[in-house]
Amino acid sequence: MDDRIRILPLVLLITSGCDKVTDPYDGPGSGGGDTSSVVQRRVLLEDFTGFRCNNCPAATQVALQLQQVYGEDRLMVVGVHGMPFFSNPIPPAGDGYFDTDFQTPEANAYVTTFGITFLPTGMVSRREYNSSLTLGEASWGSAVDEIIGTPADVDLLFSSFELDGTNTIHTTVQVPVIHDVSGDYNLTVYLTEDHVDDWQIDNQQTPSEVEHYDHRHVLRDNLNGAWGDPIISGSAAAGDTLTADLSRALAAGVIDPDNCALIAYLYNTATYEIIQVSEHKFLP
Repeated sequence: MDDRIRILPLVLLITSGCDKVTDPYDGPGSGGGDTSSVVQRRVLLEDFTGFRCNNCPAATQVALQLQQVYGEDRLMVVGVHGMPFFSNPIPPAGDGYFDTDFQTPEANAYVTTFGITFLPTGMVSRREYNSSLTLGEASWGSAVDEIIGTPADVDLLFSSFELDGTNTIHTTVQVPVIHDVSGDYNLTVYLTEDHVDDWQIDNQQTPSEVEHYDHRHVLRDNLNGAWGDPIISGSAAAGDTLTADLSRALAAGVIDPDNCALIAYLYNTATYEIIQVSEHKFLP
């Protein structure tokens, strides 16, 4: 498997193809209205779920409704299947009954690190709301509203993307620094797949076992591990642009690459708070 990341240094001589720019970033803002010239924070909602969790579909509906309100370009949703009791396939394999293996090692790492003991639960840009990092779906809307559209210190851009003939993903992510940033930050890139058809237990339905359930925005893989790679160490200056090149084979469990997307996010390694996020769909 081809699994590489190259983080280009912050200080380089200005040459052709340079990876630091000294002119202030003049990219488009991510919001609207009178603040259109200001780069705004986008939000990542991680919906911890499972196809054997009977309360989880209602929470997913909340996430999707919020995405309709704010727009997919401002609020990104990921379905994280990470608790074996709720996410393990039911044997025998291949019979089409709770058959999909939605779990990933990274999802299980998040469950352990963030102390998730029940579903459904979620994190909103991994920022505390009412003194809690993990939130029930009733709090998701207020937590999103507290962050989304506020001025951002950085932006995130997918400057190139390719799925080649060997089913290897190649992408370049740029991080234009809008304001001086202090601290250590990692860049993580998710691979998600939308519209995965399988069973789901749903206590809103009768019977509760739903055969053709539409599983949305499923976390399938991480291009660079659960915690990503350092891209800011100590500080970054306004006007810099940091660049990361990543390559990784498409996850074997993916059913339809046309329904896949990459989600890149930058987070503070001390607090886990995600300060910016961006999505690139394989098919726009």
